[in-house]
Amino acid sequence: MVNLSINFELDPSLKLEKSLLRQKDAKLLIDVEGELKINIDQAVFFQEPSLALLELGVNLKKWRIRDSRGATNFYHVTMEHDEREGPILAFIQKNETEWYLFSIWQEFKHEDTISSEVLLGAVDRYLAELEEVLVKRFAIRYSDFIEL
Repeated sequence: MVNLSINFELDPSLKLEKSLLRQKDAKLLIDVEGELKINIDQAVFFQEPSLALLELGVNLKKWRIRDSRGATNFYHVTMEHDEREGPILAFIQKNETEWYLFSIWQEFKHEDTISSEVLLGAVDRYLAELEEVLVKRFAIRYSDFIEL
């Protein structure tokens, strides 16, 4: 079975405006940045040192909500990137239980599929860890931004 991990580290010097935090301003979606690394088994599939982690978290959670009603592909494009170049991250469904991963910035082409169990587990761990870090550092949750 393929092992998949989605790891992040918030920029340690990240400072956010208190007024934006109080208002849960949408600007925070792109202001909360850090490094994102996706490993497939032991190989780095994707690594970006400065990605909008809160924006990714919100998009992943929206996808998980939609996915619970029937699987759909996930395409992450960001406000800071020209989407005509392609998705920064995509989960493309092969069938009900298998997915392909793709990124315009991927380090290598992963030919094999990843099971739904492995993919959803990695996404859910990312979301849980992101929420924990956001609450500790800034007293916000990605879920505060789901309706934006």
